[in-house]
Amino acid sequence: MRVRFRGVRGSVPLAAPEAAGVGCNTACIEAADERTGATLILDAGSGLAGVDPPARHIPLVLSHYHWDHVLGLPYFAPLFQADRTVTLYTPRLAAYDAGWFDMLFRAPFFPISCEQLPTVPPQRMVEPGRVAIDGFEVTAVALNHPGGAFAYRIGGTDGDFVYVTDHEFGDPAYDEPLAAFVAGAAAAVFDAHFTPDERPRFAGWGHSDWRQCAEFAAANGIGSLYLFHHKPGRTDAELSDIGTAARRVFAATEIAREGQTLSV
Repeated sequence: MRVRFRGVRGSVPLAAPEAAGVGCNTACIEAADERTGATLILDAGSGLAGVDPPARHIPLVLSHYHWDHVLGLPYFAPLFQADRTVTLYTPRLAAYDAGWFDMLFRAPFFPISCEQLPTVPPQRMVEPGRVAIDGFEVTAVALNHPGGAFAYRIGGTDGDFVYVTDHEFGDPAYDEPLAAFVAGAAAAVFDAHFTPDERPRFAGWGHSDWRQCAEFAAANGIGSLYLFHHKPGRTDAELSDIGTAARRVFAATEIAREGQTLSV
């Protein structure tokens, strides 16, 4: 399986020269099964706008419904192509609202309504546990985030890929199941929105710091760690320093960068 980062920022896109090296877009990851040609997309942040895989059918899996994880949907080209189909895999969360997708395409927010799409994408509700998605081996677990969020583990040829964004460490009711969930994964993406100095001021916001991520990866046998969901305003230079500091805790740590690929 080939994994490509399409958007790595958190909260809002950051289009600034000092941030262009890491990338400007919010959360979106494209996973492709190189044996079958099937594609699976994780989250629909602004990075989704540049994604146009060759597959005729595209499953799109959401971690949750906050703006930075869905704002790319109205700009996703396959939704407007009559010969393509998209299925939305949507987590069953306490904050779920059945009208969320229609709202994205409703005036005054967007000029094209759902009724004008060739096909309104069906929604498949996701519960914790195994999820059958177009031949991909996917499992889900709940995260500690306002309104709820899900992490996903996807089976690969040479190991598993884990996507853990928008999670706040510190509650054993979530952290202990998550540790078992990520254990031994070949590669993991973790939400490292804050630095250790910043995080105490934002308790309850649903995000973690890079040190927590590095320590968690080291404790649970992760092969490679990718720090993700970069805080708004974080420059390339600052993220480079964070990566250097995180590698002192867990050597196999990288800063997730838009356009970066890995194989699992």
